[in-house]
Amino acid sequence: MRDNLARKLALPPQEAATVTGIAGRVLRVRSGSGEFEARRAASCLLDPGLGDLVLLAHHERGSHVLAVLERDEEAPARLSADGDLEIAAASGRVTVSGRDGIDMLTPGEAVLAAGTARVSSQRADASIGVLNYLGDQVTAQVDRVKTVAQSVETVASRLVQRLDRAYRFIARSETVRAEYVEVEARAAYVVKSETTLMNSAALTKIDSSQIHLG
Repeated sequence: MRDNLARKLALPPQEAATVTGIAGRVLRVRSGSGEFEARRAASCLLDPGLGDLVLLAHHERGSHVLAVLERDEEAPARLSADGDLEIAAASGRVTVSGRDGIDMLTPGEAVLAAGTARVSSQRADASIGVLNYLGDQVTAQVDRVKTVAQSVETVASRLVQRLDRAYRFIARSETVRAEYVEVEARAAYVVKSETTLMNSAALTKIDSSQIHLG
């Protein structure tokens, strides 16, 4: 034990070392003083990689890697922490940018809470299994909307549509059930069918300046 203590006291407090092995947060490093097992310091968020030049600190409880000093420029950089990781700015803004893209991955829940949220993109693709939306108002201004669905159900207390032209192509049947139906055509109202049926329980009235049958 005295030999180990004397050896530790003989080591420099800090020195540069090269990473030769990785086992979780335990690193195998080689320096001018020899080879050591060192743990990543809590402040060393950048994951060391094989061959990286790191700053090694020796103390009475062992050795710790404080920081990554140099690494291959082509090697990716990864920030990690054992527990929860929070990035916060007491004042000002936080910006995350990437020249080639940004990926956000989690097997758990992703939460976005903001006073105002803005999304600006030339193209967006979304693949969602189940979407639940709760809001007070939706305003959309688009040039074209195309919807392909097996089933569409709309429930509303009031529906208003203002269209320049409307075309409906129904392959099989259409059913309308209402207490009161009014159709107003300024120029002409045309009904064409192989069979036309009109049933009224109380009254059927046709009023026109001219009526042609047959």
